[in-house]
Amino acid sequence: MSESKLSRRGLLSLGLGAAASATLLPSTAVKLAHADDFGGDHDFQLNCDIKTLLASVNNAYAFLDQMMDAYATGATTRLTQSYADQIGLQSSAFTYDNALILCAYLLRRGSGDIARAQVIGNGLLYAQQTDPAGDGRFRQAYFVDHADSNGVFVNPGFSFFQGSAVGDVAWAGIALAQLFQRTRVKKYLDGAVKAATFIETTTRDNTNVPPGGYFFGNGQSNKSTEHNIDVYALFTMLARLTGNASWLDGAQHARTFVEAMYNTSAGFFWTGTSDPTHIFFDNIPEDVQTWSYLAFLDPDFAASLEWVKTNLATTDTSFAFNNGWHFNGNFRVSGETYASLSKLGTVLGDQSVDADAVWCEGTSHAVAALLARGLPPKKDIPSFHGDVNTASLMLESVQVAQSSLGSGQTVGGQPLVDGQGIVAATSPLNTGFGFNFLPFRHIGATSWYVMAAQLGNPLQLGLRTPRN
Repeated sequence: MSESKLSRRGLLSLGLGAAASATLLPSTAVKLAHADDFGGDHDFQLNCDIKTLLASVNNAYAFLDQMMDAYATGATTRLTQSYADQIGLQSSAFTYDNALILCAYLLRRGSGDIARAQVIGNGLLYAQQTDPAGDGRFRQAYFVDHADSNGVFVNPGFSFFQGSAVGDVAWAGIALAQLFQRTRVKKYLDGAVKAATFIETTTRDNTNVPPGGYFFGNGQSNKSTEHNIDVYALFTMLARLTGNASWLDGAQHARTFVEAMYNTSAGFFWTGTSDPTHIFFDNIPEDVQTWSYLAFLDPDFAASLEWVKTNLATTDTSFAFNNGWHFNGNFRVSGETYASLSKLGTVLGDQSVDADAVWCEGTSHAVAALLARGLPPKKDIPSFHGDVNTASLMLESVQVAQSSLGSGQTVGGQPLVDGQGIVAATSPLNTGFGFNFLPFRHIGATSWYVMAAQLGNPLQLGLRTPRN
């Protein structure tokens, strides 16, 4: 199957069918008792119960710990299974998800967290260094339930997860760059540079300029707005870390493509192109709207946040059709859906989904972007009361999903502790791209949640939005 047909977005449709030197400390010893993690070092405070949020975030980290330690512990080089077993993907560890969990550990600052981040960073480097192509790429996913001949829990994954989409490679590079920035261990910077070099030398479109940009993957002719945002973030980080300004040329090449995908009249970004130059108009995803702001921090394109918080807003309840609670209890979660077609799943013939389902990961994207911007109430659009208030309400909704969904799930056959991890979606969710998200616990959704709750921004070096 071609990479253009299977990125990290395509994992569910197939899945349902088919070394750090420091000793790791238990995460329970590291509490988030830092006021600045919850807005204390900025000019605003979250409008929610901070003690409840603190407990929720610590529980989420406990879930990440349990997932990371499912098959090996301590300093053993490894990656982390992405989803609870029930998704049917065996021990698949997606590169993108592992980049996120690495960033999530870095953000919490504890010595045990830094050690965990290094273990995952070592796992990413091992995957890169042992790849048969030998050109700096990463594959989409790996199996992590057993050690290879070197005692490393990183093995080739399913045959249909062997692609190297630009976004996945870029996110691995971003995570390694962030890890170098924190630890100053040069091998992590070297790995990030190798990943960026693979992108630059195999996927850059120098022919169709404008719009320029980087192709979906090597040998592909379509381009993703999301991927080019990722490339921009990685390349700008490398320009700072290496002192090599040539990376800024690539960053601008990616940004030029992203800006060409902006619909000025409506205030949103298209998903990308179906070939080198023709825009794909059929479906408009959430992530490119929020990630563009997190990466660019440009008020000229900030209308995309208004587009998300209105047009992709959804509220799921325990009485909705096909809801994830199965009509048990009284629950409500408000947040964002995946894309513009997501609410039309049943109309388009998919009777398995809940049109009101909330995409928990995307909701945390929105939280992170809104908190990065911090629009005051007086400047907000009608019926909204400022970015902090909107983000705080979304955080509370994700906490409802955390406490009420995903019970009885396992990792490596062992029970996951209830009330800790965040499910990918509150109910079966049609993305409009040919696959569904389901209410299974997910390290990617959980990592975005803990980062957003701590005002984190993984698309900025240092994991924080710069403040004037």
